[in-house]
Amino acid sequence: MAPADAVSEPEELTPEQAAAVREHLKEVIASPEFASSKRAGDFLRLIVDHTLAARLDNLRERMIGAEMFGRPIDYDTANDAVVRVKASEVRKKLTQYYSGLGQPPAVRIEIPAGSYVAKFLWEKPEEAAEAEPVLAPPEVNSLVPSQDGVPSEEQPRFRRSFAERRRRISDRWLEVSAVVVLLAIVVYFGVREFSNRPHANSEVRSIAILPLANLSGDPQQEYFADGMTDELITDLGQISALRVISRTSVMTYKGTKKRLPEIARELAVDAVVEGSVLREGNQVRVTAQLIDARADQHIWAQSYVRDLTSVLALQGEVARAIADQISIKLTPQEQARLTRARPMNTEAQDLYLRGTHMLNTGEPRKAVEYLQESVNKEPGFARAHAALANAYGGLGEAGGLPDIEAFVRKKAEARKAIAIDDTLPEGDTELANADADMDLNWDWNRAEGELKRALAQNPNFAAAHETYAFFLLRTGRANEGLAEIKRNLELDPVSARSFLNAGFAYYFARRYDEALAYTERAYQLEPNSAEFFFPLGAIYSEKGDYAKAVHNFQQLGDQPHALGHLGNVYARMGKPEEARAILPKLEERVARDGRGRYEIALIYVGLGKKPQAVVWLEKALAAHDKGMTNLEIDPCLDPLRDEPRFRDLERTVGLHESGVRLVK
Repeated sequence: MAPADAVSEPEELTPEQAAAVREHLKEVIASPEFASSKRAGDFLRLIVDHTLAARLDNLRERMIGAEMFGRPIDYDTANDAVVRVKASEVRKKLTQYYSGLGQPPAVRIEIPAGSYVAKFLWEKPEEAAEAEPVLAPPEVNSLVPSQDGVPSEEQPRFRRSFAERRRRISDRWLEVSAVVVLLAIVVYFGVREFSNRPHANSEVRSIAILPLANLSGDPQQEYFADGMTDELITDLGQISALRVISRTSVMTYKGTKKRLPEIARELAVDAVVEGSVLREGNQVRVTAQLIDARADQHIWAQSYVRDLTSVLALQGEVARAIADQISIKLTPQEQARLTRARPMNTEAQDLYLRGTHMLNTGEPRKAVEYLQESVNKEPGFARAHAALANAYGGLGEAGGLPDIEAFVRKKAEARKAIAIDDTLPEGDTELANADADMDLNWDWNRAEGELKRALAQNPNFAAAHETYAFFLLRTGRANEGLAEIKRNLELDPVSARSFLNAGFAYYFARRYDEALAYTERAYQLEPNSAEFFFPLGAIYSEKGDYAKAVHNFQQLGDQPHALGHLGNVYARMGKPEEARAILPKLEERVARDGRGRYEIALIYVGLGKKPQAVVWLEKALAAHDKGMTNLEIDPCLDPLRDEPRFRDLERTVGLHESGVRLVK
């Protein structure tokens, strides 16, 4: 990529040379390579005009962005690559144009990498014709006597003979020179073309799509640019031969000043996609460029203009173009999924993007409102139904709806999404969650089938890997579960959420030191979040550091899950009165909104009251409390594992063998 303010001195041209450049520029812009892209021709004309006039200040990236693309004069060039993208496109078109010429032109226009000042390369055959050969052939030299040895009347004949031979020799040298020049041109452009292609020994097999820049100038349009980023990640993630970094990790680089090689190292990827989105009325312009981040070299760039009804389908087109540029062969299924025609009601689409933005910013109630309105306007919008299922699940987990109501709605929306589009991985993932959590029979086998289907459709779907990891842990397959967690970390390597989930996974696997290390890493990535108090409290409880456990649980106030674990810790550390004092708070919460039965059982386990603990677990079972999905893996329940009534609970939930025996 060109530095933001890279300029170089233009060469001085005579008026005749400048006129020749302008005439040649007309030929270039009229060529098939440029005729298909008016903006590329305008860009090249602007660069050449400013270079010929020696207006160096106008050839800085910021000034080109303002003049050519209407950017404000102080726009952030680090995060808005519109000039770099267009320059890369023009360089590629120039290479294609000159490679297709039969004879080299008198002048060739270039825009060198690292600069926006044009260079003009000249062919000068007239100078070659006038040049003396280094050595004249012996017969010519022997025919040129000294003037003293030649009669004066013979000197004109000798001069004519010499001149004729000299002309023939010069002609031969001119022919040789022309061949050499032509070969040089072929080699030069061949090397450049080859250098722009991915080499076999440096394949691109992992990629990150950086947040697309919002070029509208309106911060209220951020949701739209972020939504386009999400859709491209989703579509590109369906390519099984690629590892595609998840949204949560790439969004941490929004507004970053880091250089691409540094980002690539942190994400462990070969290439990155960066670009921009500009929404103007009913049209959307998406610009994307693919960069080999290991060498910071441009591979491909393209701009697309679509109306709002087909903008979601555009991401599949971009994904196919990227796959083609890095020589990845799509399977027939991948090709079909990426070429589906998806014309869309524009209002429904906009509501969907707003709703998913609310989901990503942790506001499930607002997300439900937007997404419900979206599916009302477009009942056949599968992705909106899947997102609505996700939102209902989030609302239940946040306490905005009783568990049973939230997950029944979640399941219904997931089923609608699958009925509309059974190739949509989000629908299968949400249904798997609902089946495992709220089905009357806790249908673990069906849930696993749905998760495997989701991962077959999108092997880069980090959320599905995370869900499958906890499914495996809950069903006693700890080693497989931890392998899925590691895969999730590969796809989501700089997200606090992924490390937090890894901390929980290792906690459930009874590997507490590793659980603590992952949780502390999550805290380093997002130190101001309250989400770390609960996992830290749980881990310190099992490590026997009860004072730290109590401190962390107390930070969460009267949330049922925190109160239940706090009471359990009080009981285990020899403070039964403090533990019993929490029971009325949880009983009142059960009466008010049905939450807290499982947590009351935890306190009775800590107090050594096993029969009371089992009674409350049976009540949690009857209410389909979400905590029952952790029956096999919750360390707090270990004292109950040999109780016959507890074993009956395991069978009722569909878990026939204790997972704890497998994770040790």
